[in-house]
Amino acid sequence: MNQQTIIIAKYRRCSTDNQELTLQEDVLNKAIARIKEDNPDKFYEVLDFSDYAISGKDTKRAELQKMLDLVDKRKINIVIFTKLDRLARSLQDLLNIACKFEEKGVQFIVVEQHLDTTTAQGRLLFHVIGAFSEFERAMIRERLESGRRKAEIIGTKSGKPCHRPRVDIDEDGVKYKFYKQKKSMTQIAKDYGVSITPIRRILRDHLEGDPEYLKLKKEQEELNSKMSQLHKG
Repeated sequence: MNQQTIIIAKYRRCSTDNQELTLQEDVLNKAIARIKEDNPDKFYEVLDFSDYAISGKDTKRAELQKMLDLVDKRKINIVIFTKLDRLARSLQDLLNIACKFEEKGVQFIVVEQHLDTTTAQGRLLFHVIGAFSEFERAMIRERLESGRRKAEIIGTKSGKPCHRPRVDIDEDGVKYKFYKQKKSMTQIAKDYGVSITPIRRILRDHLEGDPEYLKLKKEQEELNSKMSQLHKG
C-alpha cells in the first residue's frame, strides 16, 4: 500500500430493512466525496463493511469484526458511519471500540451526528462523552454498593419481605437486588411487600433524580448543541 494512501472504512448496519443500507450508503458516499474534494492532494481508498439484518446489541458481527481486525493491524486510517448506534447500541461497547480506534491512531466520523475526530472540536467532544460515561458508571457502582450494605442491614439476604411502608422503599436496595442479585421486579416487590408499580418507577428513574448527574447531563447537551452549530457553520 502506498504510504500516501488514506484508507477509509465505510461501515453500515441495519437490523431488518435492506432499504436502510441503501440510505446509509448514499449518506456515506456524499460525506466521502466531500472529504476528497476538501483534500485534492491526497489519495483515498475506500473499504466497504456492511452487516445486514443484524442487531447492534453486541459487537459479534462478521463485518464489524473484520473491520476491527484491520484496525488492529493498523490498515485503516478513518472509519466513517452514519450514526453511533450503527456501530454499537451499548455505550460501553461504543466507548471500547472508540478507545481501540484512538489506540491504533484511527479517526472516525459520525456523519449525521456531526462527530468528527479528525478535528480538534470532535476529539474534545468525544473525550467529554467518555468522561460523562465514566462518571455515570462510577455513580452506579457507588449506589449499588450502598444498596448492598443496606440490604445486609435489613436482612434481605434471607429473601423475606421487609414490610416497610410504601413511601419508605429503599431505592438503593431495589437497584442492588435488580442489577446484582438479578431478581425480577415481581420478586423485589414481594420482598418489600408492595405492588410492582413503585419498583418499576425506581428502576425507570434510575439516576435521573441525582442533581450532579442532571447538571453534567445538561452541560453535555449544551456542548453537543454548540458543537453541532460549529459544524453546520
